[in-house]
Amino acid sequence: MALPTPKTDRPRQLPKSRFWPRLFSFVSVSSIAMAPVAALSLWLLMSDPVTAAAVMEQGSIFPVLAALAKVVGKAVAAMLAML
Repeated sequence: MALPTPKTDRPRQLPKSRFWPRLFSFVSVSSIAMAPVAALSLWLLMSDPVTAAAVMEQGSIFPVLAALAKVVGKAVAAMLAML
């Protein structure tokens, strides 16, 4: 004689996928990280196209860092002159 299967058992639910939340987290973090890079690139193209061309030609980020250090240095010197 076979045992009857219980009729009150709920069907098992599939575990929730963690793919979409992880994908959205990755996209959010990468967009937050890339926003300053995009802003810096646009600023450099508008303010100093020669440095932007040097970056494209050499493939090195050092001209950008030098230009950024120069601008930050001028801003700090202007703030100190006000004091």
